[in-house]
Amino acid sequence: MSARPPHAQEPQERDDAAHRLLTALVCSALEPALTGVLLFDLPPDHVPAVAGVFAEVLGAVAGHPPGAVPRTTLDAATADEDLWLRPLVRRSAGGIEFTLGPGPLAETADSPPLVLVPDLARLSVPGMRAAVQLLGADTATLEHSGIRRRWTPRARWLAFCRAEDAAHLSPHLLDRFPVRLGVPGLRPLPGHEPLGPLPAAWAAALSPRTPRRPTTLSDGFAASVLEQLDDREGLGHRRALALGRIARALARLDAAEERERPETSATRAPAPDAPVLVTPVHVGRAARLIRLRTAHRPSAPPPESAPAQEPPPTPGPGPYRPAPDQGPGPEPPPETGPFVREPESAVPLGPAPARSEAPGPFSPYPEDGAGPGPDGATLRIPARRTAGARASRGAVVGVRRARDLWDLAPVRTAMEAAKYRAIRGGRGPLVIVPQDLRGYVRAPEPVRLLTLVLDHTCRGDWDWHPALEPFLQWAYVTRAAVHVVEVGARGAANELRAGSFSARSTRDPRIAAALARPAGRATPLAHGLDQAGSALRRAFRHHRVGLVEAMLVVVTDGRGNVPLAAGRTGRRGSGPAGRTGTTDAVRAAERIRALGRSRLHSVVIDPGRRPYTALPAELADALGAHVIAARAEEEGAGRAR
Repeated sequence: MSARPPHAQEPQERDDAAHRLLTALVCSALEPALTGVLLFDLPPDHVPAVAGVFAEVLGAVAGHPPGAVPRTTLDAATADEDLWLRPLVRRSAGGIEFTLGPGPLAETADSPPLVLVPDLARLSVPGMRAAVQLLGADTATLEHSGIRRRWTPRARWLAFCRAEDAAHLSPHLLDRFPVRLGVPGLRPLPGHEPLGPLPAAWAAALSPRTPRRPTTLSDGFAASVLEQLDDREGLGHRRALALGRIARALARLDAAEERERPETSATRAPAPDAPVLVTPVHVGRAARLIRLRTAHRPSAPPPESAPAQEPPPTPGPGPYRPAPDQGPGPEPPPETGPFVREPESAVPLGPAPARSEAPGPFSPYPEDGAGPGPDGATLRIPARRTAGARASRGAVVGVRRARDLWDLAPVRTAMEAAKYRAIRGGRGPLVIVPQDLRGYVRAPEPVRLLTLVLDHTCRGDWDWHPALEPFLQWAYVTRAAVHVVEVGARGAANELRAGSFSARSTRDPRIAAALARPAGRATPLAHGLDQAGSALRRAFRHHRVGLVEAMLVVVTDGRGNVPLAAGRTGRRGSGPAGRTGTTDAVRAAERIRALGRSRLHSVVIDPGRRPYTALPAELADALGAHVIAARAEEEGAGRAR
């Protein structure tokens, strides 16, 4: 290997979102195991342009034009019949007949199809199950309506999702997408090449006429992959495999570039059958490509003086190669403190994290920021909304004589007809006349919801009944349903977890018992807000009638000393919690705020406890709520600000 002259410089490569995305799409098409690409925070206007580029790349792999690549779009209305079956029209001796054939996901075409998911968070449950079954699978089998087919899944999935919605998706679904990129600032170029031109070396590597060279892993390849990832339990091996496969695809692109370079006296083109060596350098480039942020990759120390402004990078034909110091480092460790403390203890919580409107460094796994997934996050189809009039969807409270043929009570109708069986013929079948028909009397379904988050550890010596009375009176007058979340109650089954229950009205005796419950030690405020957010999302999305209005009332002093991960699992962490519980509570409040304030009104009741008087205001700011001071510092009169 010849040494580079001192005056020569390494060519700088492009470091923009468009080139990163083009590199990721080419890697997915070049590597057979990278079948799923998930893009976060891409504006919806740019989805068709990115899908067109991916179809062009997949067409180059199959040797077909981009229009010949079959596309299938999945959304919230996708059903099982739309995925696995397809009606066919055939001409037979008896005329035209209709039959069923394999659907679009059965891959009957010659080229790999492109499955497009514009919003992964709104994908239907059949679509999610199909993604879990097909992405990364070696074989797939279809047996439906007399159709039997077995194939190897080759389809490429291109999905889009907001980063804040990733915490609400099933981890089994997210793990099926090995290539993840955050592209919030993507600005496609005008013309037929939105992400820039495809280099000739890449096109040659994608061509089916180019022989595929075998790959060889270097000695330190496996160790470098593990160093880039967290060593937490429960993450599985899919992330490590995805990182290694991206590195292998980048190595193949480098090998294709070496073949395209002209031979000189110092360099010689590799043999056509020479193996491609995948080194730890490719692993580092793959980690920087997807913006992987781990504790094993610390950021470079800040320089003593401001460096001189470097010239902008020049575009080059090679794959994405950012500078080694461009990878973002981990967040500083939080201040430490006791995991569980008494309600009246005053322990320094450490500095509050700075709240900035500018987005921070993106992580390809945003679901890790909220701890483990919610309990019972399955891929079952939720209860469908019942059709018919609103009066026929409430709880049954009685039976009356039927006024129409809707919502009949069959048992009571048969009992009414049996009373007159002797005078209507005696033996034989039961005769039912119109006068015997009986229908159900149903209570009206509540269209308003009051959600209470009660932090028992913030009560102390003050009475919270006057502060809660206006909201309970509103729920009573409007016949609203009530959902109560209790945090830090004495006698809880697990003091690290919040408890909750639902009531049809304020007259439920469990509400009075919850208001009078004594305080405990731990304060899982983050878990309580997480449960309140889940209840509101279920009420707005899966309620049989559809909520008109919802009210969220949070009574707390903001002192959460249990992290969200410990609240969801019910097990104490290995180290001190510090400010982690308070930070998780603020993040849970931000996710509730993302629901929108069109039908949701939020209020935070501040008891004004010292010394952390700013915590309720910080929580209300993240929640987008109004703050009500339950009592002043000296007097007990309540005031609103």
